[in-house]
Amino acid sequence: MDARDLPPEQPAPREVLWQQALIRASLQGLEDVAAADAAEVLFARSRRASTAAAFFDQLGEAALARGFAVARVSVLEERAFDTLDGLVRNLLLSLRVPGASSRARGWAAVLDHFAAAHPSSPVAAFDRAAARYGAAGDLSVLSREYLDASPRSSRVAARLDAWLSGTELARVEGRVTALSSLTSITARRALGEFTRLLRALGHHGLLMVFEGAEVLTRLSPARRDGSFTVLRELVDNADGGRGLVAAQLWVSGTAALFDGPRAITAFRPLATRVLVTSTFEGTFPPPHRALVDLSPVGDWDPGGVLPTVRPPPRSAASALRAVMRASHGLPPADPEVSMSVGHERIDLTITELFHHAALESSVFALVTGVYGAGKSHLLMHLTARALSERRPVFRLAMEHLDADLGNPQRHLRRMLDQAVLPLPSAPSALDRLVAWTRSSVGVYDLLAALEDIATSTTGDAAIAARKALSRASRHAGAGVALESFLGASDLAARVGTSTYRKDAYQRLQLWLELLARMDDCRGPMILIDEAENLYRGLSSPQRRAALRSLSFYCGGTLPGSCVVLAITPDALTSLRHEAGELLADVTEQRTVLPSEDAAMLRRRITWTRPVEVPELDAGQRVVLAFRVRATHARVRGEVDDPRWASWVTGALSDAATPRELVRRVIDRLEGLWWRSGAAPTGHIVLNQS
Repeated sequence: MDARDLPPEQPAPREVLWQQALIRASLQGLEDVAAADAAEVLFARSRRASTAAAFFDQLGEAALARGFAVARVSVLEERAFDTLDGLVRNLLLSLRVPGASSRARGWAAVLDHFAAAHPSSPVAAFDRAAARYGAAGDLSVLSREYLDASPRSSRVAARLDAWLSGTELARVEGRVTALSSLTSITARRALGEFTRLLRALGHHGLLMVFEGAEVLTRLSPARRDGSFTVLRELVDNADGGRGLVAAQLWVSGTAALFDGPRAITAFRPLATRVLVTSTFEGTFPPPHRALVDLSPVGDWDPGGVLPTVRPPPRSAASALRAVMRASHGLPPADPEVSMSVGHERIDLTITELFHHAALESSVFALVTGVYGAGKSHLLMHLTARALSERRPVFRLAMEHLDADLGNPQRHLRRMLDQAVLPLPSAPSALDRLVAWTRSSVGVYDLLAALEDIATSTTGDAAIAARKALSRASRHAGAGVALESFLGASDLAARVGTSTYRKDAYQRLQLWLELLARMDDCRGPMILIDEAENLYRGLSSPQRRAALRSLSFYCGGTLPGSCVVLAITPDALTSLRHEAGELLADVTEQRTVLPSEDAAMLRRRITWTRPVEVPELDAGQRVVLAFRVRATHARVRGEVDDPRWASWVTGALSDAATPRELVRRVIDRLEGLWWRSGAAPTGHIVLNQS
């Protein structure tokens, strides 16, 4: 048929143009996370599931064309975020990478593609790349074994499939080294390792899509809360510590996911991060907006233009990460001084704190400030300084207090998982444990260190070392036994008796000895954050149990430690008022341990002068706004904003906290920058035939 006989091409309808704008914003976000080695979680709301499926079809193809791997899974009632291992398993099975056939899906196909690109020495190339990106763990071990098998044997492929299905291969095979199964406990770490390995295998990053998430509203209350909690933790910590790298994670659902008595709106910790209304009414939703609608709202008209994707400068990676996190209303994950006011005072406080820690066996500090005043900023600087002085940092956020804060045997594993060690790539304690137990050399070095602690020291660490050695001697695979013992996986479901609490405390002290001997670490910093949660829906018995645990961490038991308790001023006042009675009750409990020094905690809470994080005055807020603009300019270049001065005046009065002010400034500047790069859309048409 002659082209002249075809019906004329018509301009694309609004919904198509809107989704093209969203795709471009997402692609810009992918380029940003790749340049910054960061990650983010975004939410998409659609009227129909078919709309979301078509949108992510287009986005996936566009991401592949730019060098990003793509994985898509459906959220099901039996496969939700509270059982994250099922989702991670299906991400690995659905994975597509650039340059491979559309039918070549899954992790084995990705490794085959890498081997074909390095025919002479795939294992050596893998080892170099994995070391560069800090990829170490079960998936790394299995991937290396797969590449080392030539030709690819069915046995090696079967082992990879068995691991994905949840089989603990080390127990099945009786090997000396450990190899954990993929479970709900190990899934988060496996997801982070997955993204690092993709970078090591030569891809720009990863686009992950979880579709049909409205199914979460049909789960039982416990499973629904568990799923929303995991999502909230992913939002907050996707790119923090040993989180994801170069990854963009989408959660897609219909309106039922976002509004209703069983929806996100009813789960405040997640709602405050996702359901945030933009204060900048720009034409195009900019990159990194937490929630987007897949259909245009109102009388949206792009005016014949759409934004263009622009590569970010890799020289400003830290500033870019700060801009991205501010877009989500989150504090920086790095100590980005350019977006802070008063950091000189913070540095002085930190210097004094560490000076006292060097002179005394233990030092305790209280940090107070209203929500959003900057406590997280101070704790971030504390973490950076502690790591620079070779102090491991253990963080214990006081969440779910009724479940595990009063039970150290339950929260020890979480504490180890959230720790940051002063080593390359800033691994957690559990990451370090994986590195020790995945090679025979590492296992034997660990056994030697335990033997030395057991025979040359006294006290709780020596007791725990002897227990670890006893476990290892009775197990065919010493690495498996040591990983279970030091990782506290065997304690997680134990009741809160004094026996199990004491066991958990002993294992923590063994960890400090091991880090000192094997990694030359100094005394730890213990950060206890969000202590105001003691006064949110807890009964007095629950508070007593929590204070019993705090009596150990804050009572001076841990040698050379620097313990920081962060709390809001009103909660500190309540705690001081109740401390005498509640802690006296703790002291009189028959099962209280000598190391749970409630009397010392009472003295410290009552008499320690808190480090106050004051609210910024009007002048300091102005300075903060201009510093944020300067940081944004380092990432995006100068943005023309004729109304800046008058807008800042209004924002200063509207923003309740400095964090909210930072988010508003970034929201405006990102919107203006994104709109400034719009180009004509004459080539975007829809053939009506």
